[in-house]
Amino acid sequence: MKKTLYTLIAVVAVALVPTTASAQFNLSRLLGGIQKVANTETQQQDPYKRLADAAPSSYTLNGTWTYKSASFSYLGSSPLADIAIAQIDPIITNTLKQLSITPGSVKLRLNGGKGTITQGDHKLDGSYVYTRSKAAIIAETTLDGKTVKASGYVRYESGELTILLDARELISAMTTIMPELKKDQNILLVETLIKDLKDVYVVGKFTK
Repeated sequence: MKKTLYTLIAVVAVALVPTTASAQFNLSRLLGGIQKVANTETQQQDPYKRLADAAPSSYTLNGTWTYKSASFSYLGSSPLADIAIAQIDPIITNTLKQLSITPGSVKLRLNGGKGTITQGDHKLDGSYVYTRSKAAIIAETTLDGKTVKASGYVRYESGELTILLDARELISAMTTIMPELKKDQNILLVETLIKDLKDVYVVGKFTK
């Protein structure tokens, strides 16, 4: 596991630092964090239990939500992986911009297991299964005869809905329904970084 994490950090540093898209990458912060935690075991409450304990009702999910922001999040127990994953947020921001997904540009309609994503004149229908006892959600959609799904968790606080979808599953779904993304360097980089790392999520935040 430690070898995988150091490889992750090395790839992030080498691949992101020279690129314009990664101007926000902070190598000194990453190295400083490594120095602090490399030999330290971090004790913290299970993040999945925290999600389950605060799970919103299925009724709370219903309604039309407006996209606010997206980021990566690591819910595992390794401080090294947590620091490294935090540095690749610019990748998802840039990828979404390429898809014209910006704050306020996308609407998400949820209603009793049915979901619709609307962006301008484009609409994508799907379904979801929500298990409140775990705050767990499985989303599914079909486009051009291709059915894809991604699992994750939801959180609701102060009028803001947060959806965490498994990064590997979501990227697989995206490249299945949009094959052109398989050649996108940002997507390829993220796939490489998280291939052997569990508990990495793409986090989308929405407001009404």
